[in-house]
Parts: sequence; structure tokens; C-alpha cells
Amino acid sequence: MRARVVVPLVGLVAGLVLAGCGGGSSSSTTGASGTSGAQGAALSKSEFVAKGNAICAQGNQEIQAAGQKAFPKGQQPTQADEENFATDTVIPSIQEQIDGIDALPAPSGDEDQVQAIVDAAQSALDKAKQDPSLLTGQAQGGDPFAQANKLADAYGLTKCGSDNG
Repeated sequence: MRARVVVPLVGLVAGLVLAGCGGGSSSSTTGASGTSGAQGAALSKSEFVAKGNAICAQGNQEIQAAGQKAFPKGQQPTQADEENFATDTVIPSIQEQIDGIDALPAPSGDEDQVQAIVDAAQSALDKAKQDPSLLTGQAQGGDPFAQANKLADAYGLTKCGSDNG
């Protein structure tokens, strides 16, 4: 859920990447985006964590590649460039990651815990949608994904909640 677009050699943008991982929900709950959560047999925790980390790792790689293309080595992006990148690339990728995690059947007994991760990530992303500068490191107030990252890390979604992209 980290919102850090790690674009090596571009210090201003080195604040963004791993946003958007969280947990799924049972078929009887509503996901953070207002859609019904995953249906089907619950995954084991290890299966859930492996699939969730894979979703986040893929999204993080896509953000990294896009960032390296958008901000070539030696070029200093403007605040507007960073915010456009956040709006056009990072936010949609994070939303896909959140939706992907939310679609996974949560491990039996962990539904509330993984829903809390999804909800925290979605709440942080909704704030970033309103103010993309939150993802550039230029805004005051710190990382909007701090709580979601803490929850994801504690659950084992380390590709989602840390800079281990």
C-alpha cells in the first residue's frame, strides 16, 4: 500500500511506489470500493499472502518501469510532472492492486483483518485521488498509506506494505 514511486536517481519522486495492497473479504461483505468481495473457497493465509504479494509486486514493477520511462536519468521533474505521473500511473495501479487483493477470498477467520487492510488502503488512495501531491513527498502530513502499510506488513503482505517492491 505504500505510495512510493521509487524512481532511482529522481529524489523528488523517490517518495511514491508500493501502494495498494490489502486483503480480500468474504462474499457476504462489501469491499472498500463498494463492490462485493471475493467469492469462493477461502484461501489459506500462506496462499493469500503469496497471491497478494504477487499482485503488489507486479503493480510495483509496472510503476517502476513507467517511472523510469517518464523520468529519465538526469532530468529533474517538476511538481506538476510528479503529480501528473501520480494521477495517470500510480493511482490507477494502486487501485488495481487494492481491487486485486480485495477479490481474493480471505482466509477463514481473517476476514475482518484483511478487510481493515483494504479499507485503510482505499481510504489512503481516496485522499491521494483528491490531492496527488500526497504521493510526491511534497505535501505536508506524511505518508497517507502509513496505516495501511503497517497493517499489510503485520499481515505478511510485505510487497504491499513496504519498499520491498
